[in-house]
Amino acid sequence: MEEKQERRSVGDVELEGGQSSRNSGETGPEPKEHRIDVVETNPTVKNWDRFVQKAKERIQSQSQWPRIPKVPQMLRGTRDFKKLYEPRVISLGPYHHGKRHLRLGEMIKPVCTQKFLDDSNQDIKALYTKIESNIEAVRKCYNKRSTNKYDNEALAWMMLLDGCFLLQFIRSQQDNSKVVLSNVLRDHQIYFLELDLFLLENQLPFGVLKLIFEEAKFKDSSIMQEMIKNFLTPENRRPDGSTSKPELEEKDEEPSHLLDLLRSALLGRYKRSSKKKVGSQTEPKQQDVKKTRLPQGGDGGSCCLWKKSKQKGNWQSFRNIKELKAAGIHLQPSRTRFLTDISFNSYFFYGYLNLPPLIIDDLTKAKFLNIVAYEMCPDAPDDYVVTSYIYFLYELIDHADDVKELRSKHILYNCLGSDEDVAQIFNEIGNDVVFTELYEDVKDRIQKHYDKRVNAWITQALHDHFSTPWTFMAFIGAVSILVLTGIQTYFAPGK
Repeated sequence: MEEKQERRSVGDVELEGGQSSRNSGETGPEPKEHRIDVVETNPTVKNWDRFVQKAKERIQSQSQWPRIPKVPQMLRGTRDFKKLYEPRVISLGPYHHGKRHLRLGEMIKPVCTQKFLDDSNQDIKALYTKIESNIEAVRKCYNKRSTNKYDNEALAWMMLLDGCFLLQFIRSQQDNSKVVLSNVLRDHQIYFLELDLFLLENQLPFGVLKLIFEEAKFKDSSIMQEMIKNFLTPENRRPDGSTSKPELEEKDEEPSHLLDLLRSALLGRYKRSSKKKVGSQTEPKQQDVKKTRLPQGGDGGSCCLWKKSKQKGNWQSFRNIKELKAAGIHLQPSRTRFLTDISFNSYFFYGYLNLPPLIIDDLTKAKFLNIVAYEMCPDAPDDYVVTSYIYFLYELIDHADDVKELRSKHILYNCLGSDEDVAQIFNEIGNDVVFTELYEDVKDRIQKHYDKRVNAWITQALHDHFSTPWTFMAFIGAVSILVLTGIQTYFAPGK
């Protein structure tokens, strides 16, 4: 009984890296109780030595691998929180491990693990020993409250089973060998299982995955890192109009986890690159966007920028794509599908906004929101690129007509059904993202073009009088008659 009480107390104190226990609950909105050791926040002369010692311990306790945060407190009251942020089929890591509705997923982990070990020619005892020797680094990747209930052996086995399952699932997607999964799970469960792999609270340290696959020797000489890369950018998920084989920019920095790697792939980088400037003509100008910690009632794990609504900001008078079209601004698909490939060019009274092609399906909303939640966390890259992209589309999409225009230009590929559904998704996502100025340069150029009212008048005139080939031919005919009449008059005998 004393041990349980002591363990509960440990979970209630402030967590490593400034992340409080309010941000470490199991599901949804978390309890309001928040106990913090007075010594940690209120030093005095009498407790100074203890205060300094605790500060040193917190600094030394930082993991050699990046932390895996929980969804920030400010998002935990989001509508449909469980649907968007919690696994439905399988758990990875300690945050949702052992939940009753995920027991079916636990059944396939040992079978997939054995399959991966056989295919990679590895011994389970040697692999377990390798993971167990790094277990303290694993602990420091997660909130204390989530790992304190597992001893080193249990946590090491969790990492081994979850890691091998994840890698085997990725391999099965490459050769479409889903025999093990199909024997236990139905097709719709496998579909949502893929989404579970990209939830922020369902991640494994990439360092653990590396320990598992670095000694792998597959009979077909395949490389696990290449299979992970192909899993994130599959051929059948590439929209028409994008490059047939996207070239991801290689970065030396190691990813934090699979969600971080997905984010990098969306930006055109194989590995994470933080604070990268993207200020070229074909890429948005990135300002020095810094994370500002906001007071959230003691939630040290939440930080983001002030959020703005569509009505705020006096620089932007256009409200959606329909209004841009009326001002002579046309949409074009970008050369690549990378979210950074956004640009605007103005030619006389015409403007061209280039946007990357994007497939919208049932998983799009949850994937984007989990990346947004990740970008809001202290240990994430601080460039807010995906958040900025989503907010940019949120500003352009108001109604189904805007989606229809994007779809007609082969920028959005609607796999949901109606255009109203897609418009609703972006408006719902936009309600949970923060305002950033990453695409300020692009927006400024659009606004300058939009402010030239002569562009709108000329565009409207061209639309009214030259919208069909027949009206254009009639105009050419009329001009020709006038020219011929003038020539005939000039060379008339009386002249």
